[in-house]
Amino acid sequence: MKKILILLLTSSLFLVSACSKDFLSVDAIVEKNCTGTYLKFDTKFSYVCNSDILASYTNGQSVSVSYKALEGCNSIGSAVCSVAFTYEDVIEIKEILKR
Repeated sequence: MKKILILLLTSSLFLVSACSKDFLSVDAIVEKNCTGTYLKFDTKFSYVCNSDILASYTNGQSVSVSYKALEGCNSIGSAVCSVAFTYEDVIEIKEILKR
């Protein structure tokens, strides 16, 4: 019985730790233009679906965020703009981390 209990506890801890890796935390640069708000990670741009969270940040400002990758976003393409801006993925910011 004791071995079963230890096995269950170990399995539970493994599952909990695996679930906690849903969000990625990184440093990025804010990029805002008429097509939307983006975060630049090294050379890669990601479209920010919940851009209102970055309303107080200016273009070119550094930010440390926790985010989750998304399949798509309702606000993509809603801006009227003649500029095309290339990005690699769509993200949702979960938290702006303190520096």
